[in-house]
Amino acid sequence: MKLTNRDILIYPLSLIFFLFFIYFSINFLIKKPYEIINFLESDIHKDFEIEIANNLNDINNYLKEYLFIESHSLHRIDNKINIKITLNKPFARNNLTNEVIFIDNIKAPLDYFKSSYLDNIKLIDISKNGIYINKYLKENYQTLSSYFNIAQIEYIDDRRYNLVLSNGRIVMLPKVIDSKLLYFIEKNIDLIDKSTNYKQFLDLRNFHNKTIRLK
Repeated sequence: MKLTNRDILIYPLSLIFFLFFIYFSINFLIKKPYEIINFLESDIHKDFEIEIANNLNDINNYLKEYLFIESHSLHRIDNKINIKITLNKPFARNNLTNEVIFIDNIKAPLDYFKSSYLDNIKLIDISKNGIYINKYLKENYQTLSSYFNIAQIEYIDDRRYNLVLSNGRIVMLPKVIDSKLLYFIEKNIDLIDKSTNYKQFLDLRNFHNKTIRLK
């Protein structure tokens, strides 16, 4: 095939344009500042951090759907982007539903969080469908935990709770956890522990009738 003068001219020009394109592309990449994204004191999993990093341009709207995030901040310093994520207070984790339950009843999958964060959530929820924290439990759980060494908790019949203690004993709570119940426990728990040998359960569901069962 015979090449014309026009063809002979096009080939070197195309090569020159191609080389210029490569040169400017490499030069742009070299001069473009490389952004380093840091998650400060992060409790979230690396995979979730990557998802957030991929949505930096719209991070406020992106994080709105993750209700377990209490707040976040983003600061740019030169080529660094520092992100801080603050989570709501966790209440328990449920290994059956694979969720973290937060104190405001928001739930989130376990795989959103680092294993070290999950390990620090000591209370285990053993409810089949996950616990619901009613106002009584929310207001009085800390007081209950001062009387009992609680390891696990179970939501029963969508109305009340069982506490599973570290020694395996079960404390059956009534539906209403109020000052009367707490006063009864405070005045009687030492006596119950010392004068009885219950190993399986302490039933407080009818304490208001001055009736408790234990085994």
